[in-house]
Amino acid sequence: MTTLTFVTPPPGLAARRFELLTEQGDGVYTLSALDTPGVEMLVLDPGRWVPGYSPAIPSSDLARIGAEETDPLVLVVASVRAGRVHANLLAPVLVHPETGAAVQSVLEGQGLDLRRTLVTA
Repeated sequence: MTTLTFVTPPPGLAARRFELLTEQGDGVYTLSALDTPGVEMLVLDPGRWVPGYSPAIPSSDLARIGAEETDPLVLVVASVRAGRVHANLLAPVLVHPETGAAVQSVLEGQGLDLRRTLVTA
């Protein structure tokens, strides 16, 4: 388990500290809020689910987590609705690999999907 601390809470949430839990193989994880029981987010490693996903990350967001000199871990928030798994490619979660500092970055102007369908049941 790894603790992530968001420099500002993810949009729509008050929680800032999360535990990154391995859900199952294949780059699927759960972020579980440490200070708000029951608050969880499903996140995915986009490299395993979205071939070619390589957005331009603003240097200001890298600076917010202290990752100017290192490659951040990139995760995308997923949701399950009506038997379909969707990924938010527009707002990836960036994580400093050593400190766990995190930020959800909104990448406007890159043509990224807010809700990309990955799997249909």
